[in-house]
Amino acid sequence: MHFSLFTATGAYNLGDELILLQEYEYLKNRYKNASFSFFTYDEKSSLLPEDPMIEYLSYFPNHLKTRPIHNIWYLLQTILTIRSSDAIIVGGGGLLYDNEEGQSFEKIVRQWKLRVWLAKFFGKPLTYWSLGIHIKKENERKIRSLFSGENIHISVRDVESKKTLEALGIKSVLIRDPVLSYDPEIPKLLIKHRPKIGLSFRSGFLQDELENIEKIITFLMAHGYEPILINHSFHRENPITNDDVFLENIREKYQLHSTQNLRETLETYKELEFVIGMRLHSLILSLVHAIPFFAISYGKKTDEFIRSINYEYSLAARVFDIEVFKKQFMNLEKEKNEQKFALSTKNDTIKREIYITTNNFFDGLEKF
Repeated sequence: MHFSLFTATGAYNLGDELILLQEYEYLKNRYKNASFSFFTYDEKSSLLPEDPMIEYLSYFPNHLKTRPIHNIWYLLQTILTIRSSDAIIVGGGGLLYDNEEGQSFEKIVRQWKLRVWLAKFFGKPLTYWSLGIHIKKENERKIRSLFSGENIHISVRDVESKKTLEALGIKSVLIRDPVLSYDPEIPKLLIKHRPKIGLSFRSGFLQDELENIEKIITFLMAHGYEPILINHSFHRENPITNDDVFLENIREKYQLHSTQNLRETLETYKELEFVIGMRLHSLILSLVHAIPFFAISYGKKTDEFIRSINYEYSLAARVFDIEVFKKQFMNLEKEKNEQKFALSTKNDTIKREIYITTNNFFDGLEKF
């Protein structure tokens, strides 16, 4: 069995690389002799282990204007690999979106239409795995053709995505974000000095963002914490989504430690007492590590995640109030042990749910 996987990998985003890692581990366990072609923008971004059954291929297009000759080969590789694959998997993660500055929705859709058309042309079974769809109502019809045809199996990661497809008359199965299945190795004992608190912010969504982030940091430092900037995105082409670039001045002003790559970010979670997070996968990693967290929700996908685990410690980014935050965070401190236990219990339940729904989904794929 040879799988070709098209995910959002290669942009140095921790959540996207963890999604691919979880999917690889599931497929490797289920199909013992499987081989894989992973399409990516940069294989150095990957968190996958070394495996002779893995090959990395560049997406087409990839720097089309500056590498026109390379892109002829990228396109040919895409065609030949899809033709020789037994199954095509798209996702998971938020692959269809129109709410990010610097990203063209029309361009995103054109690229996915090409890849999906090739899969259909060669008669390959096409599986959407825990797909995230976050688009405006007026753009819904533009994605319909991606999901029409025979031998297409669709799962989505959240209720919003499921409702979007239902509005188009398309059925799907809900399989929650694969990162919720991530199983970290948590040290039993840590030698602690000042307790560490992880901060995961995202540019462009928090009200008076730099002012409020400074207020959060000074409040935490005054209460004896060591704030650490846990960067989830190191995007090399779009500085707006690069967490390290976004908070560079604040990092220097307060002499904060800031993680410098995806693996360091992932390892740092093992050392944290609390997390204050905006990014979806920061909240998810807090859950799987049983770290009490304070969520600053910036959109529907983070809203839905917070509701799905019935979590009370959160504020909306657009109406963030520092005084309300301080009060709620001090309550969270008092309930730290209770929250750790509750998060651990919730995560165990979610892991079992994902295991069952994913198995049922793959059991139903006729040609696998």
